[in-house]
Amino acid sequence: MDVRPLNGTGLLRTLHGLVPLGRKYHPLLSLLNGRHGLAALPFGGAELVHPLAWSKAATGLLLAGEGYVPEVRLLPPILESLRDGLLVDVGANIGIYPLLFRRHSNLPIAAFEPQPLLFRLLEACVRRNRWTGVECHNLACGDAAGEVPFSIGLNGEVATGDAAREAIRLADLDLTEAIHDTHAARKSVMVPLARLDDALAGRKVAFLKIDCEGFEFRILSGARRLLAEQKPILFIEVHPLGLEKFGSSARAVLDLLSPDYDLEGWDFSESRFGSKLSRSLAKHRPTSGRKFGSMEAFLAAATEEPRPTQLYLVGRPKT
Repeated sequence: MDVRPLNGTGLLRTLHGLVPLGRKYHPLLSLLNGRHGLAALPFGGAELVHPLAWSKAATGLLLAGEGYVPEVRLLPPILESLRDGLLVDVGANIGIYPLLFRRHSNLPIAAFEPQPLLFRLLEACVRRNRWTGVECHNLACGDAAGEVPFSIGLNGEVATGDAAREAIRLADLDLTEAIHDTHAARKSVMVPLARLDDALAGRKVAFLKIDCEGFEFRILSGARRLLAEQKPILFIEVHPLGLEKFGSSARAVLDLLSPDYDLEGWDFSESRFGSKLSRSLAKHRPTSGRKFGSMEAFLAAATEEPRPTQLYLVGRPKT
């Protein structure tokens, strides 16, 4: 895959500094770069390999920077405290978290991404930045071994319903078609499924991040031995509605973890409250997040309206 530099980064950032409209500047990014091929998008002191066809997402990442994923502000002190072991990213997407891991730690990284196109972009990101000690696995993680239907989308997820029944087998990936299908989220594919207990057997794991659109309870269930023996620090994106889709809940996640972990919960999506105008403006402002005072408050937030798309858990082994 040929990757070219992104044009107009200085201009776009200047305009955004004057009038902070974020990804609404995407027509200008397309005018300067076109809508075909791959570009190296500056992010977090490194570069992400990003399809130009996904212009809104590219513009948002470029102009928001790490504010695009405000929860990552919790990571530097955790990562910098670790002295050995493996940093594991389940749901690595195109490489945002591995990029930030490498910025704050030289420990080896294992990144899992099941969606075939996103996996290829992840590999391209690793090559582009010349990282060493980063292994990429084209696997979904869960509580069993086998295969699972997986939606093709910018944030892929395990497919259910008609999408699962119509999943295709993708032997050869045409890049242009895959970029279009991923943007439209119009297909699902069968991908290999593994338990982390098997995929990481015999490895020393220091840190485990999970962002899997509601499949997090299944992933943790398939990592019970790893959690019991390795006791890695946990960083989990909890999707209350997604968990329910797969027959679980935020409470089930807490019940699984709380015997062995001290947990703290965070909300970085407070912009869902207020008027439509205030919510729109909040999208362009950085947020420091809200730490819950207790796990009961965390669970209450998981069920309050409007329902949060995601909440966050940090887990530290009990001493």
